[in-house]
Amino acid sequence: MKENLSPKVKALYGAVLELIEENVDVRNVKVSDITGRAGIGKGTAYEYFSNKEELISSALLYHMDQICGQMMSDISGMEDFSESIHYILMCMDREISKRDCLIQFIQLLTDNGPISKLLHDKIKNNSEICIPQKLTEQVLQIGIRRGDIDGQLPLPYMRIAVMSKILMYAFYMTMEEDAAGFDRQQMHRLLCEGMLRELGRTDAKNM
Repeated sequence: MKENLSPKVKALYGAVLELIEENVDVRNVKVSDITGRAGIGKGTAYEYFSNKEELISSALLYHMDQICGQMMSDISGMEDFSESIHYILMCMDREISKRDCLIQFIQLLTDNGPISKLLHDKIKNNSEICIPQKLTEQVLQIGIRRGDIDGQLPLPYMRIAVMSKILMYAFYMTMEEDAAGFDRQQMHRLLCEGMLRELGRTDAKNM
């Protein structure tokens, strides 16, 4: 998603991401909360966006596009399914914003609220936006080319098999008490093995 953003719009988008990183449910924030965080006047937001939902949905898609776009660029040079999955999980471990943004993005995309409707419309009308589905498809293509996974399985099922485990990992790692002291590398390995078993690989070599 190529956009030439004004400094004020970037500041608004950055403020939304900061709120997400602080585990704030952006459905409950006010425009003034966002503009105050961005350091600009409330009226300025309405020069660019018609309402709060338009601002939040645009900010979420911008950040998701940035996150997934960078991951897709990095993964493009990989030839191993497990390596690409390990990379995504390590990114989520290293940069909390990737994990939190993904969780809120999925929540808002599926709750049938006004932000959800706007997100669906924007995705439908802009094929250049990089979203988790596209990232998942790239990872699956790596696995199919290498023969790690069964390319004859329905694509929607394969997406669910990968995305559900990644999303549940993201949720789990937000539960600090349960996650404390857990060997994340071991978790990465187990998740990769689980995906490969589910998607048709019959051996665990080259893990």
